[in-house]
Amino acid sequence: MTVVNISLKALGALLTYPDPTLVAAVPELRQALENDPEIPSVLKPRLRSLLDYLQATDPFELEEAYVSQFDTGRSTSLHLFEHVHGESKDRGQAMVDLKTHYEQAGLNLVPEELPDFIPAFLEFCSVVEPSVAGEFLGDCQPILQAIGERLAKKDSPWAAVFPVVQIYAHPTLEDKLPAVRPESDLDTEWAEEPAFGHPVQGVC
Repeated sequence: MTVVNISLKALGALLTYPDPTLVAAVPELRQALENDPEIPSVLKPRLRSLLDYLQATDPFELEEAYVSQFDTGRSTSLHLFEHVHGESKDRGQAMVDLKTHYEQAGLNLVPEELPDFIPAFLEFCSVVEPSVAGEFLGDCQPILQAIGERLAKKDSPWAAVFPVVQIYAHPTLEDKLPAVRPESDLDTEWAEEPAFGHPVQGVC
């Protein structure tokens, strides 16, 4: 499988759980992003700050910050379709469709990983032709923009990833996904959800 866009692959990696393997890869990720002429210079300082944060922060503190940022509410969830479908059956079908695109590109998800997990989505976008990646990213641009803005309001270092991802998106004339749901609705639903949640319908 040939990587078409190493920067998208690196950006996806930056949104994964910050375990020792990811932290050890920071110098490689830094080099890939610094050397990409498509990334505007104005966006690179925030990326550098995120990379510095990953390297300099105590591992336990870093992991706690990641969980607090992405796993304790839905407004900054790293699952794309939560932001437009919630837990409706439409989300399940959307993920089945997306998984089919992954398989056609030769990309296999790790066990227990949902197709709409943004790092998996960016991995897919990194291995398809730029025009195809641009279309997929364009379809999801409102979601990516909303997550980035919500993270920025919280002064999250991970907010740096989202404006960069969007430079590879091709704007679309047709809205293929529902509108992004309000932040308050997402977190209210999360707070009211049973402790153990429930499976998403239609996901293999």
